[in-house]
Amino acid sequence: MPFCLVTGTFIPEKSNIWRDCVDGYVDWVAEHLEDGAPLDQSDACGDPPLVLAAGAGSLACVQLLVEAGADLEQRNVMGESPLVRAAHNGHLAVCRCLLDEGADVNAVDRADNTALHWAAMRGHVEVVRLLLDRGGSKVATNAQGRLPVDQCRPEWSAAWRYTREALQ
Repeated sequence: MPFCLVTGTFIPEKSNIWRDCVDGYVDWVAEHLEDGAPLDQSDACGDPPLVLAAGAGSLACVQLLVEAGADLEQRNVMGESPLVRAAHNGHLAVCRCLLDEGADVNAVDRADNTALHWAAMRGHVEVVRLLLDRGGSKVATNAQGRLPVDQCRPEWSAAWRYTREALQ
């Protein structure tokens, strides 16, 4: 039972919503939400449910959490939004869903990296194209003064040339 029997408050340590978001178990996430699990509260590692689901590429969990009212701009301990995490991991369908729902395409993490910085660094060409089509800024600089195109390097991605071409 994820609730304290004395106070009636939710006890996140006893819930599996965060793990189930990572694993993509949408039915179990739905059960946690029905039981009152928090939509925007971080787990012990500092990750809220929507960031975890987006990073795992679980489109069904992302859609469920968004429909339930999760904050599209919730942040983890590194300041990553769900869109930043999904772009970092190359989850095109999740990125499209979050953008369709109104996620900020130019949101930055603690190091001032946008989703476009991360997608460029990891060589996720289709995600880069999507972000650009939705208004992602090619001229946004991160804390190191780097543009997204500067992140296209062979030591970070085998697709760096294609990503660089998409950003030109």
